[in-house]
Amino acid sequence: MRQVLTIAAAAAVVLVVASPAGAGSAKAPTLKSLQAQITSLQKQVKTLKKRAALDENVIGLTLEYAVCSTAVTADAFQDTFTGLDAYFAARAQPPYFGAQTPVNDYKACQDFQIVRAHNQSPPNTNILRALLDIFKSRSFAAHGVDLAAPARNLSMQFFALAQRAAIG
Repeated sequence: MRQVLTIAAAAAVVLVVASPAGAGSAKAPTLKSLQAQITSLQKQVKTLKKRAALDENVIGLTLEYAVCSTAVTADAFQDTFTGLDAYFAARAQPPYFGAQTPVNDYKACQDFQIVRAHNQSPPNTNILRALLDIFKSRSFAAHGVDLAAPARNLSMQFFALAQRAAIG
């Protein structure tokens, strides 16, 4: 038992003596290197904040376009239903669809300068065409985006458009 205690005590002494020597060999970062890391991280955070803000603008613009698109599509369906009811009435048949209530677009179409045309007779797709015409080259060119550039990246062009729309 004394031998075990002696070995344990010797091992403890060796560990205590060896620990500071091992710890001393690792180099602690200097104040200058830490400041450089902080500066680099601050720059990265600034860049990421800009990207996050731009992403939020693009998401908002995309959602607004989807709301307008849904509303004008609903208008086209409702105009078709109204036209069919008029057809049925001309043949002395009861209306099948009934009165149609316009869908609220929450002014999304107004932001895209799309004038909704509800109750068109006969129904047509002109409003859908106007919504798609937003993506014509000249529409983008008015915002400083060149879709015909040879080495273009469409997503980057869309981000640029969204950023310009958010600013102005």
